[in-house]
Amino acid sequence: MAAEKQDSKTLLLMGLLALWLAVYGYSIIYYLTTGDKTAATLPGLSRVAGFMGWQGVAGMIAFACWGIGWGFPKGSGVRRISAVPLGMALALVLALLGLAVFGG
Repeated sequence: MAAEKQDSKTLLLMGLLALWLAVYGYSIIYYLTTGDKTAATLPGLSRVAGFMGWQGVAGMIAFACWGIGWGFPKGSGVRRISAVPLGMALALVLALLGLAVFGG
């Protein structure tokens, strides 16, 4: 019974990781392929807003992956992998803060 519960948690985590990767990748594709739709805003603002929106969705999924990863034994590879999406989300936030503070 315990092995079945562990297997279902692993399957859920792998599904969430795949979903996170798809959303993260789509945010980059959205930024690269979407043109400006409104002339009333600053150039490129609609692309950035869409990118940040999809990154927000990816960040929420990353937080869910990290939360599920806590159920695995400490130091296991699955637990380490579950923290990668959250680390990438935090790196993006730090990069944007650095850009805002130090100017780009």
